[in-house]
Parts: sequence; structure tokens; C-alpha cells
Amino acid sequence: MEPRAIDIGTSGWKFDDWAGSFYPLRVPQNKWLDYYAARFSVGEINSTYYRIAPARTYAAIEQKTPSSFRFIAKVHAEVTHKRQEPASSMRDLLAALEPLRASEKLIGVLAQFPASFRYSPDAMSYVLEVQSHCDGVPLCTEFRSRTWLNDEAVSRIREAGITWVCPDEPDLPDLMPHRLLATSELFYARLHGRNARAWYNPRAGDRYDYNYSEDELAALGREMLALESPARRGVVLFNNCYAGQAPRNAWWLKSWLEAAASGQQ
Repeated sequence: MEPRAIDIGTSGWKFDDWAGSFYPLRVPQNKWLDYYAARFSVGEINSTYYRIAPARTYAAIEQKTPSSFRFIAKVHAEVTHKRQEPASSMRDLLAALEPLRASEKLIGVLAQFPASFRYSPDAMSYVLEVQSHCDGVPLCTEFRSRTWLNDEAVSRIREAGITWVCPDEPDLPDLMPHRLLATSELFYARLHGRNARAWYNPRAGDRYDYNYSEDELAALGREMLALESPARRGVVLFNNCYAGQAPRNAWWLKSWLEAAASGQQ
């Protein structure tokens, strides 16, 4: 992919421990999104996974961001984890997000399925059912189970026009291995960090407490630039949000890609 076609951001922007680590202490919390949007061009709305706020909340978010800014919103846990009657939850989500959709800032909704959601014909049918409730908004699916990384699943996702989300996460037996691919016009990667020790053991710390090294980030950047795909644009979101590591890593990779675009890499 061309470096200029890749937007970099983080999975959310409102974290208390970013005060002083990313946000200057002089910047009040109600100005955090303004500060974030001045530095990044895309961001995930993760709060919708827990609670779908009224439309006025997303109207305010829309007004705080420039016209070029783009959002991806996570679908509610009812859809991805309980997986019972997704129609009403998706209807509520899309109604709430209408201010972002109307401004053309909403580029997709993210369905992040747990590792327990393993590939099967029935599971694939469920994913297609979720897509049918998206009312034309592009669906992006993140599968944590490595059982989805097979030719049949990838082919069906591609045929449906669904965006395959490429996770970067610890190399554990049940998780999706690192692999970059694109199944739609959007390439989408979510970088969770590689903290294998704490991933399933909260006593060992926060699973998202991981700071990518410059060598790791440069390797990811080179891999993205070498990706041959039909994708017209790329979105890379850092989810290693512990202690402000995500925006630091995102800014480094953003700067690296800008240097690549100017021929300095």
C-alpha cells in the first residue's frame, strides 16, 4: 500500500491514565478529543461495545472533529458475545450513530468476536446476519480465534464485501496469528500488543500493557507498505492503551509512514 493511504490512530481516546502521558495536564478532559483529532485522522469509538449513548452524544463528537476525520464504532457486546437477536442492537447503534453517518465520518462498524467464537458454517451465517443489519454501513470483523484463518472463511468474507480486521496480539495457541490481508477496499489492522504473560492472567498485569519497540513498528510499517491488495485505504489502530502507550506508538508509526512517503525510509 502507499504510505499516504494509511491512516493511523488509536482504539479510543478517553483514558484517565493518558492525562500527563499523552494529554498535557493543562488540557481539560472535555478538550481531549479536540487535542487527539489535531494529531490523528481516525479513531475508534469503543464505548458502544458497553453502552450505546443517545445520538446527541455522537453529534457532539462529530462537531469536535474536522471534516476529514473518520470514525469506526464497535458494535455492542450483545451482538458479538451474547449473539442473540442482533437486529435490535444494530438498529439502536445505527440510529445513535446517524450524526456521524450523515457527515460521512463513519467508515464502518467493528464486530470484535471473542476467541471462543470459532469458525463453522453456522458461525459464518451469523456474521452474514450481522452484516444484513448494517443498513449499508461497512462491517469490519475481528476474529480472535485462529480457526477463522482458512481459505473458505477468508473467501466468504471477501465475497460478502466484509472487511477482515488483522489483529496483532500475543502468539498464543488459540489466538489469531499475525497476518496482514485485505478482503475489501479497506485494510484494517488493530494492534493489541504482545503481552502474552498477562493476556489471560490479570494478576500478571494489564493485557494491553505493551510498548512496541521501534524495530517492531518499523517491521510492521514495511509489511504494510509491501501488502498487495485491492484496498484503497488503510486504517491502523493501536489498542495497547495502557498508560498512553497507544498514542505514542501510533505517533511513531505515523511519522515513519510520512517519512516513507517522502522517500526518507
